Amino acid sequence: MTAADIRHQHQPDVWGLDRDGFARCRGCGVNYQPDDEAFHDPDASWPNSPAVTTNGSQPTPDQPPTTRRLVAVRPHLRASLLTVSGLATLPPVRPLIDGLLYRGTPAQLSGPPGSYKSFTSVGMACAVAAGVPFEGHAVPEGGGPVVYVAAEGANGLQARILAWCELTNIDPVDLEGKLYVLPLPVQLGNWMDVADAVEITRELGAVLIVLDTRARCTVGLEENSNTEQGRAIAALETLIHDTDCAALVVHHSGRSGLNPRGANAWDGAVWSDLRLTGDNLHCKLNCFKHKDIPDGCDHEFRLIPHTVSDSLMPEATEAQRQTLVLVAGDGRPDTDDAPSVTSVAEIIRECDGIEGLTRPQIITLAADRGVSRSQAYAAVKTLIERGQVRNVSATRTPRYVASRTTLPVDVGDPE
Repeated sequence: MTAADIRHQHQPDVWGLDRDGFARCRGCGVNYQPDDEAFHDPDASWPNSPAVTTNGSQPTPDQPPTTRRLVAVRPHLRASLLTVSGLATLPPVRPLIDGLLYRGTPAQLSGPPGSYKSFTSVGMACAVAAGVPFEGHAVPEGGGPVVYVAAEGANGLQARILAWCELTNIDPVDLEGKLYVLPLPVQLGNWMDVADAVEITRELGAVLIVLDTRARCTVGLEENSNTEQGRAIAALETLIHDTDCAALVVHHSGRSGLNPRGANAWDGAVWSDLRLTGDNLHCKLNCFKHKDIPDGCDHEFRLIPHTVSDSLMPEATEAQRQTLVLVAGDGRPDTDDAPSVTSVAEIIRECDGIEGLTRPQIITLAADRGVSRSQAYAAVKTLIERGQVRNVSATRTPRYVASRTTLPVDVGDPE
């Protein structure tokens, strides 16, 4: 297709300057620039855009707008050639969540149904928005605004976010103006949706956009077609290029395997390929691929059943306030624990209540089971490092609750 074959189909609200200073349609990525005023088409959607007729000649005033076409222009490819020394001018990739997500890159989090994908992505989004580490993974640049596209609907998302805040000791007010939820999909096959997403991400200065899920954001594009999914990938790359954000897409794998479902074009296109397995309140995140940095590592997590406080969700029922929160775990079985660690873990599980136990209370209860003061202190430290207990106090005095429980909690779909 030649430049003159590009039909006049762009809308005024999708134009803007890209990072290279060229006027760009953020829907399809085509660049345009003004030409001689004699060629100005008053009916063109972008001011001062050049126009030609279907045969390439200059338009006359009596020709209808439908016969006019825009002339696309862009820098010659030679302008982008780099020498070996010129490669040093390329900016380095910066970690957003160390070891997991990186600025200006696409990433995919995939896993089978029920592997806690959405709980993982919500935890990442909250950590970046709050500027705090994600379960032991640093957020080196202090995070920033996040757009969470809840393409399957936002029901239950409030409880998940507020539960994360309570267990991480973050005031939900601190997430205002930092974490935004879009309760409908951004269709990557629709250039108007992509243009809107670019505008929103730019306006908010977002450093991360999460598309949960990829399937709901590619409706109408054949999932098994590399050609059609390539259109979605190109749209996502346009969003990333124009905003310098990280983009995380959440996707399903097959029920019988770990490979992401559908076309494998995404496997090669993403910078970070994260694969999740999990059940029974445990999950493992495998960094299947990172470009240009070490990969292949595994990270263990646990899910804590939690009921959000009445004060944060006063209109909700208790069932609506029940959810899960992802926390770090080391994957070691409890049978390997020293007797003092096992005893202290049992004390916290049995006696923590709603407000949790202070260290002095734990030590007093542990003494009744023959655990010394120093052993009890060491056991609490071990349980904290493993993620088996969590500080839920909003004051300077820590109060600990158990991270693991066998109590059944109805949290809906464990995606």
